[in-house]
Amino acid sequence: MARQSGSGVQENKKTAVSVAEKANVVESSLTREQLVEFYRLMYLSRRTDDREIVLKRQQKIFFQVSCAGHEALLVAAGMAMKPGYDWFFPYYRDRAICLALGNTVEEQLLQAVGAADDMASGGRQMPSHWSSKKLNIVTSSSSTATQCLHAVGCAEAGRFFTRHPEAAKKPEGDSREGDYRSYKDVTFHGDEVVYVSIGEGSTSQGEFWEALNTASNGKLPVLFVVEDNGYAISTPVEVNTPRLMARIRLRAIGRWLRRWRTAVQGRVRRWCMGT
Repeated sequence: MARQSGSGVQENKKTAVSVAEKANVVESSLTREQLVEFYRLMYLSRRTDDREIVLKRQQKIFFQVSCAGHEALLVAAGMAMKPGYDWFFPYYRDRAICLALGNTVEEQLLQAVGAADDMASGGRQMPSHWSSKKLNIVTSSSSTATQCLHAVGCAEAGRFFTRHPEAAKKPEGDSREGDYRSYKDVTFHGDEVVYVSIGEGSTSQGEFWEALNTASNGKLPVLFVVEDNGYAISTPVEVNTPRLMARIRLRAIGRWLRRWRTAVQGRVRRWCMGT
């Protein structure tokens, strides 16, 4: 094994110190209550996962998707964003962000057993297909990556209604014989962000690249979260996804992605600082 030069060792020490200093800044900027709440939501998500696994072995539920290992990222995203204001298009491993936004364990278990009292769909939707009207969580299709197109459409709609607010007004009389406005309560603010998540395996789907292209071309406020756990369901990621090709394609829209990453980091930083 080749020996590392003195300058290399010093450089590694500087990097380690820099990372530690940044971690200390974030930790010190969060209150004790926020840190406890952060951990509580992570633990709650994992314990709910464990309970559903037990229920599946008891044949009381018949479909379960583990969210283990995704909790920290998702709780951070959920606590930095605005439920009922921003829009959310999660995928099936996003239990933790739904809990952070205000979804309850009872609601998730009612969906898991397909109960008529399930507030999301009355037991008609599959488990782990999260949704909540009051929190702006939009249910997804079982076809992976399709939610990316839905999210971009949501962002486009928000921009349209911001520029043309009259398009959201209900027809006079609301006779239920008009257009979509008679059946939908259209709300918009003009500065909402649309969150959408997928697993790394879904980056090989055309819907992901179509959505990314449209969002970057239109400068839409969409936050794409790719959760890489090393497997596309049960397929190792190196078999399913050419990561090098993905990086080459992403460079084409890198400037736009960097701008949005800076904006999102700013929101997270403001949340950490309590402003």
